[in-house]
Amino acid sequence: MDFLCFFNMEQNMVLINRDDLKGMIRHMNRAVGYCKNARSSYPFDPQTDIEAEPTEFYSGASGFALGTLQSVIKQLEYSLE
Repeated sequence: MDFLCFFNMEQNMVLINRDDLKGMIRHMNRAVGYCKNARSSYPFDPQTDIEAEPTEFYSGASGFALGTLQSVIKQLEYSLE
């Protein structure tokens, strides 16, 4: 029986703090919720839309999702260093 030994194998796993991972998941789930429930800001209704949260509209939801993705990517890349 022949055995092969690899001494220069790259590590396949990384450790990520559980609280950091939970935070990433929480933010991604929030972004999903904003995107699912977003609506158009046109036509704008000054009676109700002036008090609305920015994430209620497509532009705010996509902006939040973009920021979330950028943050999660940065955290994951940091974990790979």
